[in-house]
Amino acid sequence: MAAADQATRTAPSRPAARPPHRDTVRLALVGAVLALACGAVQLATGAWRLPLGWDETVYVSQVDPRVPDAFFSEPRARGISWLAAPAAQLTGSVPVLRAWMLLLAAAGLTLAFRPWLTLVGRRVVLLAAVLFAGLWVVQFYAGEVMPNLYVAFGALAGAGWFLHAAGDRERRRGPLLAVALSVACTALVRPYDGGYLAAALLAAVLAVRSWRHMRLAVAVLGGLAVGVLPWVIEAYLRFGGLLERVHGAGEAQGGLSLHNALGMNLMTLNGPLLCRPCTSGWPNPHLSAVWWLALPLLTALGVLCAARAGRARTALLAVWCAAALGVPYLFGIGYAAPRFLIPAYALLALVVAECAAGAVEAAKGRWRTVVVAALAVCLGLQLWSQYGIMDRRTARQQALRSDDEWLVARLGEYGIRPPCTIVGEQSQPQAFYGGCSSQASDRADRTQTVPGIVAAARRTPLALVQPVPGPPAYARSWPAHKVVTPRTGTVWYVFLAPAPETALR
Repeated sequence: MAAADQATRTAPSRPAARPPHRDTVRLALVGAVLALACGAVQLATGAWRLPLGWDETVYVSQVDPRVPDAFFSEPRARGISWLAAPAAQLTGSVPVLRAWMLLLAAAGLTLAFRPWLTLVGRRVVLLAAVLFAGLWVVQFYAGEVMPNLYVAFGALAGAGWFLHAAGDRERRRGPLLAVALSVACTALVRPYDGGYLAAALLAAVLAVRSWRHMRLAVAVLGGLAVGVLPWVIEAYLRFGGLLERVHGAGEAQGGLSLHNALGMNLMTLNGPLLCRPCTSGWPNPHLSAVWWLALPLLTALGVLCAARAGRARTALLAVWCAAALGVPYLFGIGYAAPRFLIPAYALLALVVAECAAGAVEAAKGRWRTVVVAALAVCLGLQLWSQYGIMDRRTARQQALRSDDEWLVARLGEYGIRPPCTIVGEQSQPQAFYGGCSSQASDRADRTQTVPGIVAAARRTPLALVQPVPGPPAYARSWPAHKVVTPRTGTVWYVFLAPAPETALR
């Protein structure tokens, strides 16, 4: 950071407090175009009607008045549930909910990139937005009720407004409030990621002499405090205290310790959506993974190009924040999911766009046309490959989630209708689809006990659904059914508790 500070003194790039109105409008138009493109992808792949996934059913159940609340484990935060609430309160329609989340994602993309317009220039920002939005994992989660994309928006906006506030000699309140709001929104949807972002920004305050002023540090800390406050309050109301919730969150994540998950993340780059446990070893990367393998080199070249343009600190802060948000998922947990790295991709997209812009700027004469054409071909191939992955992932999820809905319909034929209870390790999405309560629906759900299940069976129709034939002791006398789902051929064993009126005798 000190070297970068020296490099930029000769060519200062002081950000304005507000991006020009014309560039803001252009960025909004690009956001709208990308939203339409993403919507077209959702329509083409069928993602717009994809049933809710496991984690989605947990988040949506908290604000959907038509279904019982699912168990909300220690690491989860309610920010994403509140974002989905307007649509979930209005209707139980999945397409409406997907459309609402897509609109939120488009707005988030525009707001997140807005502060960077006067930091790196319009062309770099627009290319970065296309690179980021073109990733299949961004297209997929744009319509999902999941927090990672909104962490990316908060981190991107936070780093951008941080640079505005750090370079503002007049110390105006607007950029400082924007920093605080960005950090708060990040922590509200995912407290741990909000903490990583805040730590990165505070470290930057200490590392660069010209950024060392108290108001900037207070903005970061204040935003973090506001964002985690609901999570902390809930810790005392439901989990016995903050330390107990932090400990429980670590257990739910399988323990936070040193791991090497690089191979796991490469293995899940094109799916599945979650690899846990992830024990298949180092994968043979597909051709579509070239961009991921080349990302460190492109990032380094992007920093060099940014330095030549007098924007070294800007690029380095983006890389630093990306590392702070990505490293915990690369080396801190023993499993992987493509969505975990979305925030890092958002920040690195700016640096990769700097690399592309620098290559065009360095080319002279006819070579510039050649470079532009080569970059356009590479971008087209990248977008096409990402669409193919999106199509395959959506088809797979459609099969899995549709089978769960089909299973719930079969349970209805056995008398499992609301009010009802479904028990089993995979019960949460099944219970949501059927309007039932669930037990043992989360790895951290320690509320399930045999007396509790028996008591629930006395109140409502109850089914134990599991993938193995041998029932636990309490269900050995219950009628059993073997069910095979039509699309994936998954075998489920269903054990039906005696009817409530029978159980009372």
